[in-house]
Amino acid sequence: MSLANDYFLLYHGITFEQTLDAETIKTEIDEEFFSIYALIISATRKDYEKYLPLNSFIILCEKLSVKAPTNISELNHLQHTIVETIINNKSKKNIDILHESFNYLKKESILNYENYAKLISLFEYQELDIIEEASSEENISSLENNKSSFKELKSILENIINELKIQTSNEKTVDDLDEVNKYLNTQKFSIGITGVMNAGKSTMLNALMGKEILGSAVVPETANLTIVKHNPTESAKVFYWNQDEWNRIEKSALQLESMRDYVNETKKIFGDELSSYIKKESRFDEVDIKDLSSYTSAEAEGKKCNLVKYVELGSNLDFLNDGIEIVDTPGLDDPVIQREEITKEYISACDMMLHLMNVSQSATLKDIEFIIDALLYQNISKLLIVITRADTVSKEQLEEVIEYTKTSIKRQLKAQNKDSKLDYILKTIKFIPISGKMALLHRTGREKEALDAGFTIEDTGILEIEEYLNETLFGSSSQKGELIIQSGKSQLLKTIEKESRSLNYELKLLSKSKEELNNELEEFNKKKAVNSRMFTAMSEDITYYKNDANNYIESLESFLESELIDLQVVIKQRVISDVRYSFEKTKKRPENSRIKVIVETAIKDGIIDVIRDYRYKFIKKSQTIGEQCEQKYHDFGFSIGHKNDNFDARGFFQDDFKAGFLTSSNEVLISQIVNAVSISKVNKLTQLDIEIESYIKNEFTSIEQDIKSKAKKVSKLLIESFFQTLNAPLKTVEQKMINDEKIIQNQIASFENNDKNRAKLSIDIHKKIKKLDSINNNIKGLN
Repeated sequence: MSLANDYFLLYHGITFEQTLDAETIKTEIDEEFFSIYALIISATRKDYEKYLPLNSFIILCEKLSVKAPTNISELNHLQHTIVETIINNKSKKNIDILHESFNYLKKESILNYENYAKLISLFEYQELDIIEEASSEENISSLENNKSSFKELKSILENIINELKIQTSNEKTVDDLDEVNKYLNTQKFSIGITGVMNAGKSTMLNALMGKEILGSAVVPETANLTIVKHNPTESAKVFYWNQDEWNRIEKSALQLESMRDYVNETKKIFGDELSSYIKKESRFDEVDIKDLSSYTSAEAEGKKCNLVKYVELGSNLDFLNDGIEIVDTPGLDDPVIQREEITKEYISACDMMLHLMNVSQSATLKDIEFIIDALLYQNISKLLIVITRADTVSKEQLEEVIEYTKTSIKRQLKAQNKDSKLDYILKTIKFIPISGKMALLHRTGREKEALDAGFTIEDTGILEIEEYLNETLFGSSSQKGELIIQSGKSQLLKTIEKESRSLNYELKLLSKSKEELNNELEEFNKKKAVNSRMFTAMSEDITYYKNDANNYIESLESFLESELIDLQVVIKQRVISDVRYSFEKTKKRPENSRIKVIVETAIKDGIIDVIRDYRYKFIKKSQTIGEQCEQKYHDFGFSIGHKNDNFDARGFFQDDFKAGFLTSSNEVLISQIVNAVSISKVNKLTQLDIEIESYIKNEFTSIEQDIKSKAKKVSKLLIESFFQTLNAPLKTVEQKMINDEKIIQNQIASFENNDKNRAKLSIDIHKKIKKLDSINNNIKGLN
């Protein structure tokens, strides 16, 4: 807010905009002019009439080379121009003259004490930056040149929230500030840990956390997905497969030998007791952490790990204290493909991923396929590849492993006809070698053993991993951190805007008489009745549009069904075409590995295309609704500005529908098609066509259900969130009406007390407004 606006608000109790062509004041400023300025801007709306007819007043205006005003409007325009001239020619000497002139006018009883105090407050040295003083603005501006980390910015916002809570007495503002603070402190940063069995995941995690909390051994230890969260009280929950999931597992066992062995083993061990674990809704048990290995270890007696879907582990470790959650996955070569599905579900929602590869068996086909899948299909934007057991090889051998991994990625991309993605993948991944065992020794009080083996803590690689994690999650380049800070800033700026608006209104009312206040309340009540009808109508319209959006989501299910049927045809045609081509050119069937790649990539690329089209339709419909709502707001007279982010669905949904749709395992379908192709004959391709069509149709039933369920769930959540945003202008105006009514009633009720301290109250409120302006600018300047 400019000083001219402040002047009219504090001194006159009005908001004022220049609508006349203001005359230019004489540009050759001398000291006498500031005394003239003081007199003209001291004239109020209550006493201006005694100034205008005076010859002395007209002569003073002539000295400024302006025509003397003849009415209040012309006077206000001249005052506006004078205030701006003072700002443009401010100096300690000139402001001294201004203050001396105000003091003289007070002594001569031309200016009463109340108005004198207001003018001194408006034109004080610090307010005009005449006296340089270290302030929070300078502290924050020093950060503008260097992009700050998430933690630094979060700390600044928390300090601002505390400062605002001290300043305000508005309960709604305090609630809003508490909401922002809660948002900043409840955001989670997820790290996904993947790798084949025996890759060293548990050892590295224990080293990171500084405690042997997860089992690790030469044999595969952790057989289940484990989610590690911060919890002051250490705890563990074990979740079992539900009935639908177990049915799918049994169905998969009919086709895959590894699954068959797993199911047979489980049934043999548990027998009739199986039904007490496998329930319609997933059963979970709270267990003692000390006994956790008996549920998760593949080597534990009783094989309970066979029934466990995932584990939630609460731990009071410093590493988790900043909202970090760790998703420790079972080995990629786990025979239970449903665990792979769960892994992908969680991984697709992670903020970054660590993929571990044992240096002695790194870059297996499973490793390479998973890396490519994560980066191209699971929306992972950061991938750290950790080469474990680095203490067992030389530096030259480590370099060879890294180069071999890059070559393997290139080779696999070429097999999938995705060579163009190589540069993107190599830019997205980073390699760090680590000796998890030596790092764990250092972190658990056994550093002497590590040092005797020739490894300092720096040599282990654990510090480099921690630095990478810290920078990726909380550093200046953290994508999620930036989103959280921007959202927090946006919420704070809206809260400040509402608080400032209330204070401005309170300041206006302070300049009014008792009669004027009663008239204000009477006018307010008339407006309230009109607004009440308008709010009801607008609310009904928004409800109608929301129902329309939800109905459209239902109709999109038919679109998904149609598109997925077309995709089934595409998959079959690609396989048959390749088989026919192979018979014609080589007189042989195509390699099993080739058919596997064809089916896998056709499914994934096809689903991505379907979801992209679904997303386009969803956003287009939402954008239309947003524009209709915006027009309705305008029709009802809401002042929402020409452009408002509330109604822009394209921006609102720009990062959605990009993850979580490719988590279903296709192993059964691939196995069926590969087996069918492996025994196919050139003269029986029609029969092969029928078989493949049948396999695809059967397996796509669950894929279709999964895609439709996820699309509907995401769409419903987004619509709910979008309509909260669409409804925000209405809620803001409604809340403003409630606040304004309270302010008017309080001003009338406390008029006599306020009348005695009007100047002080006005100045205090003005200072609060200026403080809010300063904080507002500070928040906008945060970088």
